[in-house]
Amino acid sequence: MKNIFFASLCLCSFLMCVAAQETLKVDVNLVNVFVTVKDDRDNFVPNLTKSDFRLFEDGQPQEIQIFEKQDKLDSNIGILMDTSGSMVDILPYMKRGIRDFTRVLPKNDNYFVASFGTAVKLIHTSSQPRKNLDDSMETLKAWGTSKLFDALQFGAGRLMSSERPRKALIAFTDGNDNGSTVSYGAIEEQVQKSGTMLYFVAIGSPILVDSHTLEPLSSISGGRTFYVSKQDAVAPVLDQIRTELSQQYYLGYYTLRRPGLHRLRVEIPGKNLKIRAKSGYRD
Repeated sequence: MKNIFFASLCLCSFLMCVAAQETLKVDVNLVNVFVTVKDDRDNFVPNLTKSDFRLFEDGQPQEIQIFEKQDKLDSNIGILMDTSGSMVDILPYMKRGIRDFTRVLPKNDNYFVASFGTAVKLIHTSSQPRKNLDDSMETLKAWGTSKLFDALQFGAGRLMSSERPRKALIAFTDGNDNGSTVSYGAIEEQVQKSGTMLYFVAIGSPILVDSHTLEPLSSISGGRTFYVSKQDAVAPVLDQIRTELSQQYYLGYYTLRRPGLHRLRVEIPGKNLKIRAKSGYRD
């Protein structure tokens, strides 16, 4: 009888332990924050330590429990190509820049390329031979409307399924959307949920670029918007993005899950440095 009682007690303890673990999985969230740090000359600042950073969520200080610097983390990168009618003069520059960019990505980085115009289409993944990318881009023509928001939803959704904490979406576009089924607000929410950094490469006259769409989205995500004239090469801009991803600091902390938008702030006290990181996340 004693043995039966002891076994029952052990079973109860085991079940309580499992239940606690399941509760932990449900209620605790790992928040990933990637931080770009530059000095007043726009140079990346290396060799900062965890103790240099202060991290706040909704105004409350958080304990930084994960800290990595520079290129120790692999990335998952999405590339979106606007092939709508407004890109007719710009498409060749996109193709050339993407070919150069994907050739120099670290071998452990995963990436995909998708086109968007009247529809969003996945045209290449890093698991396929490079010839597939060249052949797929060769057939692309600029025509029709632009489903930019649909493409951003597709890209952020695909990156969200990755277990890699660093996710970046690079979109070649003028920022104009005239055919999507999703709204700007829906994209803003998905970016905050997925933790995707948005980098926009706007090629052509700045007057024709919808910066009111691109700038806020890249800013809240911790990314950037680049403006490139038709006379300038795209490759140097993509080089800047690749370098930035490899120079970022990764800060992570655990917090209880709470529905809604949570504001983030990163500080480096006592140093005159420029800090860029996502402004919040959504649970």
